[in-house]
Amino acid sequence: MKSRSRFAIALTLAAVLGGWLIWTSIGGSLETYTSPSGLVKTSDGTTYRLNGKVAPGSPADAAERAQTAEGLRFVVRDKANPKVTVPVVYRGSVPDAFKDDREIVVTGRMENGIFQADRGTLITLCPSKFMQEQAEKGKTMPDGITEKGTSGT
Repeated sequence: MKSRSRFAIALTLAAVLGGWLIWTSIGGSLETYTSPSGLVKTSDGTTYRLNGKVAPGSPADAAERAQTAEGLRFVVRDKANPKVTVPVVYRGSVPDAFKDDREIVVTGRMENGIFQADRGTLITLCPSKFMQEQAEKGKTMPDGITEKGTSGT
């Protein structure tokens, strides 16, 4: 009788832990990816993962990216339609690769026409991964580096 109750407890514990593992692993995928043009301009509290490019005029160096009480302010533009932009307020560490025209993903929600990004969710995407074909043809990459790794200027 003791071994059956131990088995039942162990099975229940395994089921609970398995359920928790599944829930935490899909938790991030429950957020909707969107671009600035697809972002709903309401304050409904829905969490989005905003994907776009940093618009020109973003804080360019570490001194400009210093956090204020309000956070870092920058604008994200749509990749397909560059005229569509969304202002963003972000609090947290800023990746070194953050600069104008860099593709980013940030998680947060719209509040009063401004995308309020969650702390620590800013990710910059490396352009070299998406421009491999151009690099193989010897074209210059966005940072001025050619296929052979030398400066194009």
